[in-house]
This record gives sequence, C-alpha cells and structure tokens, in this order.
Amino acid sequence: MTTKSRFLRLNSLVSYVPSEDDGDEIYITYKGEKIAPTGSTYYKMPHGELALNIEIPLEQSEEWAELELWDHDVLSRNDLLGSFKLKVDEVDDGFSAELIQKEPRSRYVLNWGVIERSSAKKIPSSRTKG
Repeated sequence: MTTKSRFLRLNSLVSYVPSEDDGDEIYITYKGEKIAPTGSTYYKMPHGELALNIEIPLEQSEEWAELELWDHDVLSRNDLLGSFKLKVDEVDDGFSAELIQKEPRSRYVLNWGVIERSSAKKIPSSRTKG
C-alpha cells in the first residue's frame, strides 16, 4: 500500500532591504522551533538571495503554515522581523511570499512550494508460529 506525504519546501530567501546597513543575522522558526540554519546560529544576510533547500513535513489536514524570521542579536534580545503566512493546501513548487511586518523596516521574500512523496506503508505480517 502506498501513501503520500506532503512537505513544505523552502527554496530560497531573498533580501531586498535588510533592517541593518551591513545585513541581518537571521534565522527561521516554525512552530516555535528553529529550523534554519542547522549548522550555525544564523545566516549573514546582506542584499541578495540565499538558497535554503529545506523540507518540513506537513500534516495531511494542514492548510496554513507560519514561519517567523528573526534577527539574532548578541547584546540584546533577538528581534522578530516578521512572519510568512503560507497557504499549504495545494501541491506546487513555485510560490513566493513577502514578509509580513508590524513596522516595515526590511523587505524579504520567501520562495517556497508544497511537494508530495509516495512512501510504501508497511503491512504487519500475519504469520503464525507453528
């Protein structure tokens, strides 16, 4: 038996206007957990595009996903730059979303998609010992 699993794919993040002149030190959270970067505290994000190539498993009933973009600070609390609200009910790998902010001071766009993968579901064996 084959089942399909859905994944939120984060393709890239584009910085058009960072909140700091020399670029932001950013990280991304999903459901309160840091998901990127995985090998360091933050990405240094000046102007330009950063390839992410991250896949996050989605629940079959999940219609919306919210990601938060944070600016890492050493001497003060980290700053929430804003969030991306993504409608994840359609399978397609060509979406873009602009960062939603309370106080516009930077401009980021997330390129993302929803993908499906088939996986074989194991059926328990009904053998009896004799």
